[in-house]
Amino acid sequence: MKPAAPVRRGTARRGAPPVAKPKPPARPDEAASSVTFDLEAWRGFVKRWLESESCIVGAAARGDWEVELPGALQRRWRRKRMRLVFDPLRPTLPRGAWFAAPGSGAGRRILEVATEAPLFTRRTALACVPGAPDDGFAGVCRVRGLTWAPPRLGPVHYERRLSFHALVTRWGGLPSQEPWVLMMDEQGRLLEWARESDIPGVRVREGLYQISDEPEPERRAEWVATARRHLEGLLEDQERAWEAELARSRDDELQRLGDFFSSRIEEEEERLRRRTPNGDEGDLERGDATSLKLEWERRAAEVRQRWELRTEVRLWGVCEWSWPMAWLEQELRTGAVHVKLEASVDVARGRPQQPPCPSCHQPAELLVRSHGSVACEHCG
Repeated sequence: MKPAAPVRRGTARRGAPPVAKPKPPARPDEAASSVTFDLEAWRGFVKRWLESESCIVGAAARGDWEVELPGALQRRWRRKRMRLVFDPLRPTLPRGAWFAAPGSGAGRRILEVATEAPLFTRRTALACVPGAPDDGFAGVCRVRGLTWAPPRLGPVHYERRLSFHALVTRWGGLPSQEPWVLMMDEQGRLLEWARESDIPGVRVREGLYQISDEPEPERRAEWVATARRHLEGLLEDQERAWEAELARSRDDELQRLGDFFSSRIEEEEERLRRRTPNGDEGDLERGDATSLKLEWERRAAEVRQRWELRTEVRLWGVCEWSWPMAWLEQELRTGAVHVKLEASVDVARGRPQQPPCPSCHQPAELLVRSHGSVACEHCG
C-alpha cells in the first residue's frame, strides 16, 4: 500500500569515490539488485493503483508496461494509452513513453492522482505456527488455586477485518505529523490501533482467502465513518495533553510580549509627564500609549492564533483483510472442580483473547475458586 522512497533518475551513475580513500566500484549485479528492490515496491504500488482505477495493464518489451486508461484518466492526461518505463538506467525512451521511476516527473504525477482518494486493497494475514501458545490462556489470564489443563486448538476460519491508514497532522506552534492505523471488525468494533503506517507483526499476501461476498458501497461508507469516529476518540486524549503543552509555551510568549509592551508604555507615559509646555506635542517618536496598547492587542491575537491547535486527519489507505481465527478450549482443574473455558485466538499472531468468566461472562484477567466453581476477581 505504501510506495517506496523516491529515487532520483540516474542516482546509480551519479557521484565518484573520494580521492583520499579510493573505493572499488560496485559490481553490476549489486547495483542492479539495490535498484530492483526499490523499483519492485514502486511497481507493485503503481500496478495496484492502476488496477483499482480499471486500467488495463499489459507487458511490453524490456519490462515496460502498456496501459490502457479509463475515461476519467483519459480526460485528465489527454491520452488513451501510454507506455510506462521504470528502468532508471534507460538512456532513451520510446516515443510518447512516460519515465515512471520513483521520483520522476511522471512518477510524481501518478502519485499525485493516486493519493487524491484512499487506496483500497485486499490482503490475507498468514497464520503463524504454532497458532496458539503451548500454555494456552496462561499467558493472558492468571489463576489462583487452580491449574490449567493442556489447551486444544480448533480449526482455523477466516473473518473479515478492515484496517484504515491515516496521516494525522497537527499545527499550533509546534507542528507534528504521525501515521496511524486502526483495525475494526465487520460490526465496527475497534480491535487494535498503532501509531504506524501498517499493521505490525503480521505476514501478508495479496487477495482475500475464503471470503468472496462483496460489501455494498453504503456499507463501506459506514465503515469509513465509524473508523473516523474511533480515530477522533483516540486523538482526544492526545489533544488534551498537546493543548496543555501548547498552553505553557503560548503563555510564556505572551508574557514576554506583555513585558515588552508594558515597559514601552511606562516609558511613554513617563516621557509625557516630563514634557514641558514648550516641547513638541506633535508626532511622538514612539507613538502614544493608546497606539501601543492597540499594537499589543494585535500582536497578542497573532500569538494566540499561531499557537491554536488545529488537527487534520487524512485517510490515505483502506485495507480489507481475511484474518485467520480459531477457538481455543482449555480446562481449569482443582480437586473435583473441572471447568472448560473457550475463547478465540488470533492465529496470525498466536495471541489468544482473555477467556470469559464463567459467572459474569466478562473477559477475565484473574480467575479464582469460589464456592465450588470458578469466578473472576470481581464476582468471586
